[in-house]
Amino acid sequence: MQALHTSQFQTTATLSLQEKNLNSHESSYCRSLLQTMSNHWPKRAQVKKKEPDQKFDPSLKDFRVDLLPFKNHPRFLEASEEIQNQILSCGWLAYNEKTIAIELKIVVPACSDIVYKNVPGTEDDISQKIAIETLTDEAFHVLLVNNACSITRKQRGLESLRLPEFNLVMKMLQEQDRWSEDWQKIIVKLVTAIVSEVFISDYLKLLAEDSTIQPFNRLTVDMHRRDEMAHSPIFKNLAKLVYSKLTTEQKEFFMEMLPKPVNWFANIELGVWEAMLAQIGFPHTKEVIGDCAKDNEVNLMRIDYNGITKLAQELGILDCQRGLDSFAQANLIN
Repeated sequence: MQALHTSQFQTTATLSLQEKNLNSHESSYCRSLLQTMSNHWPKRAQVKKKEPDQKFDPSLKDFRVDLLPFKNHPRFLEASEEIQNQILSCGWLAYNEKTIAIELKIVVPACSDIVYKNVPGTEDDISQKIAIETLTDEAFHVLLVNNACSITRKQRGLESLRLPEFNLVMKMLQEQDRWSEDWQKIIVKLVTAIVSEVFISDYLKLLAEDSTIQPFNRLTVDMHRRDEMAHSPIFKNLAKLVYSKLTTEQKEFFMEMLPKPVNWFANIELGVWEAMLAQIGFPHTKEVIGDCAKDNEVNLMRIDYNGITKLAQELGILDCQRGLDSFAQANLIN
C-alpha cells in the first residue's frame, strides 16, 4: 500500500484555532500516558517472562462447554463424552487460531502502518516506540498460542484439522474492498485493530481463571490476557491521537467504521464450526449449524462492548448525529 503521510491524509485545514489548542493539549496528555506505558513495558511484557509449563493432563477438558455456540443443542448433549471432548478440543484450537489471525492479519498490519508513519498523529517517537513494543508482544502471542495448538493437536489426534478464514478477518477485508481511497482502507484496518485491542473478550477472563481445563491452556490465556490488559489503554490513546488529526470527512468515515468490528466480533463463527465438526465426523453437523444460524449468528449479548462506546464518547463521536446514527445502526446504543 502506498505510504500515506499526514500531509497526504489531511487534504484540507478544517480545525479552528480553539480546536487545535484543545487537540494539542489532549495529544500531549495521550503521549504522556503512552510514555508511562512504554516505561512499564520491560517489566510488564509477557515475552520477558517464563513460558508456562507444557505438562498435559489427558483427563482434563481443553475448553469450556459454555463457550460453545451449540452448548444446549440436544444433538451435542446426547453425544458421547468422547465426542463432546473432541468438540471441546476443536473449540480450543479455533479460539487460538482466531487469536493468531487477529494478531497477524489485523493488529500487526495496523501497527506496521504506524511504524511506517502512514497514520497521522502517530509520527512522534513515543507512538513509534509503543507500536514496535506492541508488535513484539503480538509476535510472542502468536508463538505462545501456536505452541498451545501444536500440543493439543498432537495429544488429541487433530493434526489434520484445518480451519477456514474467520468472519472477523473476512468482514474487514470486504469492508476495505468497498472503498477506493487508501486512507479509507487504512482507517478500516485501524478501527478493526482498535476494537480488537480495546475489546477484551470475556473468553480471556473465563479461561484464564478456570481450574477445570488444561492448566497449560489456562496459563497460556492468562499470559495473553496480561498483555491485552495493557494494550487496551494503549490503543485508546493512539485512537485519540489519530482522530485529532483527521479532517472532517475522515472523522465522519472513522465514526461510521468504528462500531462495525464489534458486530464482526459478535459473530459466532458458524462457518469455522461447520468445517471442524464435519472434519471430525460429527453426524449432525448440518442440523446443529442450521439451528444455530436460525437463532442468531451475531449475538451482541455474549460480548461486553462498553469499552468501545466509552471510547466513542471520549472522542466526541456520540455528541453528533452521524456518530449516534452509526452506533445505533450497529445496535450498540438505543
